[in-house]
Amino acid sequence: MSGEGPQGPFALSRAGALRTAFACCAAAILAVLAVQLARVDGSVGRPYGPDRLIESVDDHADPATGLPENAATSARKALTMRPIDGRAYRVLGQVAMATGDDAGAGKLLGIATERWPRDRMAQALLAQRALVDNDSVAAVTHLDALLRVAPDIRAPVFAQMLTLLEFPEFRAALIDRVGMDPPWRAALVRTLRAGDTPPGPALAMLDELATRHPLKDDELQARVALLARGGSPQVARAAWISSLDPAVRGAAKPVFDGGFEHPDISEGFAWQIRSMPGVVIGPDAGNPHSGNHSLAIAFSGRAVQFAHVRQPLALPAGTWRLRASADNRTGSTRPFVWQLTCEGSKDRVAELALPQSRGWQTVEGDFAINANCAGQQLLLRHTGRNLTERQMRGTLYVDDVEIVRVAGG
Repeated sequence: MSGEGPQGPFALSRAGALRTAFACCAAAILAVLAVQLARVDGSVGRPYGPDRLIESVDDHADPATGLPENAATSARKALTMRPIDGRAYRVLGQVAMATGDDAGAGKLLGIATERWPRDRMAQALLAQRALVDNDSVAAVTHLDALLRVAPDIRAPVFAQMLTLLEFPEFRAALIDRVGMDPPWRAALVRTLRAGDTPPGPALAMLDELATRHPLKDDELQARVALLARGGSPQVARAAWISSLDPAVRGAAKPVFDGGFEHPDISEGFAWQIRSMPGVVIGPDAGNPHSGNHSLAIAFSGRAVQFAHVRQPLALPAGTWRLRASADNRTGSTRPFVWQLTCEGSKDRVAELALPQSRGWQTVEGDFAINANCAGQQLLLRHTGRNLTERQMRGTLYVDDVEIVRVAGG
């Protein structure tokens, strides 16, 4: 690491932003570590052994005031009992940092991680020094070690790492490390996919990762979700379709698998079915309208507010026709409806009521999508307004749900 400022790819105009962001990230990670170490029981270990000495220092350390006054004495005493104890070198490195001896601190912390690589605070301190020094490669190396030895703090560490993805230097170093398939790779992907993650930097990372290594299934699905959330549902759906087995891509019409023949596919733009008490939902081979299956929704007599079958869509602007078949054996006094809304809005674009009697019947209706409705949600719901109307017993079968463009629309 160098203390001379940004070098190589770090442009001078961005140095201040980089240093500020890196320093804030490092401070946040260290704050997490301080809380975690404060939870360590200082009574663990022999009463006067090196474990007790080091843990006593950590227990009495304070993020605001620093180490206790006897920190250096305790660390040296621990080394006389156990010369290879890397934690003692880490404490001495912290003391050196507090007194402004940057070179000595770096040397001592390096010895600490060599002799005791599982010391999470030593790894965090070295990550901090690397971040402040704009050394992304070294920072990610130590963050990797920290995430391996301290899986319990992955969530807050990931949260801080995500704030640095906008910087290409950090992103490239992280991609290099992810390509080595560390044990925290899947957990990071789940964080990338989370609803509060800004899609732009996360997408940039996955796109760059894809140029070096084939994306895993969870990474492909995360990319699809980020594309959709970033306002590109049609691009997201195309990416999702390309990730499917070629044998099932034929089902990828405007409504994917409208005949419910592929219940094993539930990610991306497939059917998303949520379970609920009093209702059993699944494919049924005994009563299809066409093909081999229909979707059977069996109600046990409980009052339920049903809205548990949906599919995200990516229809372009134009005039469309929604068509669906149903065999309603519930005896409900209120109809089930297929409802279409724009993504992120409760405004209804279309609503198609299903028949309320037994036997297969097909209904259809036209609707228009405007340019401001880039993504949509197709939802099957029951229109019961009170407990009496929502109490149902029997089975609703649905099949052959499709959306086709109207000629000239």
